[in-house]
Amino acid sequence: MKNFACIAFLILLVSSTQGIAQSPSALGARKVQDYFQDVESKSYYQQERIRSMKGEMNEYSERLHGLQEKFHKIFYGKPTDELHQSPFGEKDKISYPQRKYRDPVPLAEVESIVRRPSKYSASQKETNQLAFTVDEARPAYQPRPVQAEQSNLDLTETTEEPTGYDFRDEPFAEQQDSSWEEEKSQPSTASDFGGYLILRPGVVFPYKTQTTHQGASKTKHRDYKPGMAISLSGGYRLKGWKLGAGVLYRKNEHDSKSYERVGAQIKPFAKGSESMSIAGFLEVGYTHAFTPWFGLYSSLGLGYGVSVVEDYAPLLSSGRDRSRLDPFFYASGGLGAVFTPTDHLALSLGYRYHHEREVPAHALELGLEGKF
Repeated sequence: MKNFACIAFLILLVSSTQGIAQSPSALGARKVQDYFQDVESKSYYQQERIRSMKGEMNEYSERLHGLQEKFHKIFYGKPTDELHQSPFGEKDKISYPQRKYRDPVPLAEVESIVRRPSKYSASQKETNQLAFTVDEARPAYQPRPVQAEQSNLDLTETTEEPTGYDFRDEPFAEQQDSSWEEEKSQPSTASDFGGYLILRPGVVFPYKTQTTHQGASKTKHRDYKPGMAISLSGGYRLKGWKLGAGVLYRKNEHDSKSYERVGAQIKPFAKGSESMSIAGFLEVGYTHAFTPWFGLYSSLGLGYGVSVVEDYAPLLSSGRDRSRLDPFFYASGGLGAVFTPTDHLALSLGYRYHHEREVPAHALELGLEGKF
């Protein structure tokens, strides 16, 4: 009987011990953050967790915004031009709350201040009972501020503060920054609308000789040396097109092959005799830019001018000046390359054909263009 009682007692003891260990109400492992020194510590910890979560959500939102920008650049060829906005506010540093003490209030005043449960309204029961305030979202994203020295908290249990995900460490952000820097490094171009002024000096090469018969006994043969020409034009430009007006000055001397014949006498022209032309014209042109620095241009000019020709032999003129005026219809066409080192200055090199009655010629010209 005693043996049976001992065995039953041992079984009962073992079963009660196992039941206590398996009971849900038994003491188990609790989280470290459940232990706080006071209400201020718990409030500070909870606010810090919320701040960190808000920072993570803002950073994830910025990543999505960056992916959207990249999508628009790939499929539409242009960005959305919309700035990212942090939907969960700034990630401000949370300060440790300070407890404020005051003198004890008399009991009579306490009873007058405290409200009865029957006087509570439904709207007051639904008010926010948080011990902190949540900042409203602001339109602009600001980077996470550098954390100051952590305050020494005398807690019964130390906890590791959660750290937010730093989006700046992502390679995608570095790629975006590099792309933005490349876009900024591209040279800016001058406005496509405005005025222009072009100075074109050049060398003129006459290609045609002139022979004039004044009756059966009088002949003039004119051959010209290479000379110079300079033109100045200005007007209005619209994108690659130019529309304006200008003036031209040309000068060529007679070659030694030029002569005047009267009857049987053949005499050369006076030494240093020349032909000069002055013309006014309207001009239209177009420039096709391959890069911001290089392009090709073409232009066409139509106008009217007059030539002063010294085509006489002094020995046959008895010392009299027999210079003559020859009006003509003027036309020119040119093409070449243009270089634009700055937004308001361009240099050009090209070919131009000058058509006039006395000295039709080919020309090689340089150009200096100002844009304003």
